[in-house]
Amino acid sequence: MVRFILKRTGYMLVTFYIVLTLTFLSMKLLPGTPFKQAQKLTPQQLNTLKSYYGLNDPIPVQYVRYVWNFIHGDMGGSFQYGNEPVTDFLFARFPISLQLGINAMIVGTVLGILLGIVAGINRGKSLDWGSTMVAIIGVSIPSFVLAAILQFFFSVYWRIFPVAGWGGFMYQALPTLALAIGVTAQVARFMRTEMVEVLNQDYIVTAQAKGLSRATVIYKHAVRNAMIPVITIVPPMTAAVVTGSLVIENIFNIPGIGSQFVDSIVTNDYPMIMGTTELYALLYIVSLLVVDILYQLVDPRMRVTGGKA
Repeated sequence: MVRFILKRTGYMLVTFYIVLTLTFLSMKLLPGTPFKQAQKLTPQQLNTLKSYYGLNDPIPVQYVRYVWNFIHGDMGGSFQYGNEPVTDFLFARFPISLQLGINAMIVGTVLGILLGIVAGINRGKSLDWGSTMVAIIGVSIPSFVLAAILQFFFSVYWRIFPVAGWGGFMYQALPTLALAIGVTAQVARFMRTEMVEVLNQDYIVTAQAKGLSRATVIYKHAVRNAMIPVITIVPPMTAAVVTGSLVIENIFNIPGIGSQFVDSIVTNDYPMIMGTTELYALLYIVSLLVVDILYQLVDPRMRVTGGKA
């Protein structure tokens, strides 16, 4: 198991290095400059600024310097925010985005599992059709459309929740729900499929033949086994939700890194774009590592034998 984790960690580091390199090179293809009101600067002033930030150096020199600084925890200073360290900015804002994503994952996963169980148990019945319709709606409607609908009814029309901002439960409810509906739909569809498959297995028939109650068969045998594949999709979904809340954060004016990421792209804030992209990439890559480890822990058939996967 230790050898397996070390091997996967090595793959993770190589993947992250490739992402870092591609992100750096992509910045060099962006049109324009990262300096505010660059059109009002003289060519000499613009050249002075580029020299100060090292943008006039050859690209290989800039690349080596950036990688070296990154290894030492320095992602550079933001051009948009007075050379404020990108690491400080991300540490200040990321907890808000993380909290929003975790809230959405908890709500969405719990609701999705419950809907999937109900649909799987009542296959072909009205409850199954109802759960399936909820899942289809959740997958089909984009989160930003749901966010606008929720804002209109619950904030403007009924005035139950604030329109925008960030704070306690009242501020978090609507953006959490807007993100959670998509998670609910995906988990529900996955859970229903697994429940239908598990309920048709021979060991379920054997358990019923032994006289076990329907509730015991479903919750002790069927649900526990159907949950194994569902558990493994939760980590990458969590990373996707945390990194995919850009539009939601802008709609609800949430001071997370998602909204700032959009602004940094508009203003060509190279250090901020690269730092945020690498943070997102790291989250997703780590989530895949967690999935690999979970497979080994929850499914004996997938465990490492002889040090090989």
